[in-house]
Order: sequence, then structure tokens, then C-alpha cells
Amino acid sequence: IDEYNKFHSEVLKELIRTSHLIFYNIQIVTGSKRSVFKMIGEFSDYLKDIIVWDKKHAEPAIQQQVLNRQTELILVFENDYPVSRQFRSASFKRGKLNDIWQIDRNRNNGKTRDKSHGATFPEKLVVTIIENFSKKGDKIYDPFLGTGTTAVVAKKMKRKFIGSEILRDYCKIAKKKLNEVGSVLL
Repeated sequence: IDEYNKFHSEVLKELIRTSHLIFYNIQIVTGSKRSVFKMIGEFSDYLKDIIVWDKKHAEPAIQQQVLNRQTELILVFENDYPVSRQFRSASFKRGKLNDIWQIDRNRNNGKTRDKSHGATFPEKLVVTIIENFSKKGDKIYDPFLGTGTTAVVAKKMKRKFIGSEILRDYCKIAKKKLNEVGSVLL
């Protein structure tokens, strides 16, 4: 737990230092629960809001007497105006965006979920963030690029993107996906 917390705390410190608005997706599971709560406390001065992603389906828990996890948290951090709940650069209208997003984990724009990576986001989740909290030409950064869902959606929505990924096989998949949408991996 300490190693997990140290890693994510270092990532968050750097994201807060370099970015205006951060959407940090995290799931509370047995090994991460205490760390997630520590991070919320450690970065509370920058915590703007918490969005609950309801994936509409929960896999059965591995152990007995453990709740099935159907949700993940999206911790939203802002480095220049976190004290208010108002997102000054958001494009959604009053009363049009809730803090619980019901987006099926198993679907990706009507296609079957990407099986090459066990933790891919559905495109609709990324679209919801990008269309409501950025504008054309903005730069989107994904520090855990994986197979490139965020980069592909950013490109489709006419945003610039940067991504980091340590696994070469995932980079190859991301590059292939980007080429399919008429783009090249930077």
C-alpha cells in the first residue's frame, strides 16, 4: 500500500504542477482502499470534485463478504481555483451534467470492449470528459496511455494529445488505433 500510495502521489504532484485540470480515475479495491483515502486527504487543497463512474455491471468479488465493485472514482483536481465547485472553463450548461456517470464498461461506441488490455476505458467516458471540459485545439495528456483510447478520442475530437506508456506492446496497439483514425503517434 505504501508503494502504491507513493507512486500515485508522485504522479498527482507532477500532474497538479503541470496541468490546470486533472481527471484521475481510480478504483477502490482491497489493496488500494487506504491509499485512495490518503490521496484524497493529501491533495484535498486541489480536489475540485469527485465523479462516480457507474459501470452498470460489477464483477463478483473474489472473496466472501466483499461488496462487488460496480463503480470507480474520478478524482477531479484543479490547481488554480479548487475552492469553488464551479468549473470556469467547462462547456456544459447549468443542470446538464451530474456527478454520477452511468457508462457501460463493456461497450465502446457499440463495439465490443478492447480485449488487448484489461483496464481500457469506454470511449464514451473519455468523450464525456473532453467535450465538457476542453475545447478544440486543447492539449490532452494521459499519463497511463495503455492502448490509446484517450489519444484516439482526443484526435477524433480535434484535440492535441500526449501520452505516456511503459509497455511497448500497448504502444504498438495505440499506434495502430491512431493510424486507423488518420493520425500518427507522436
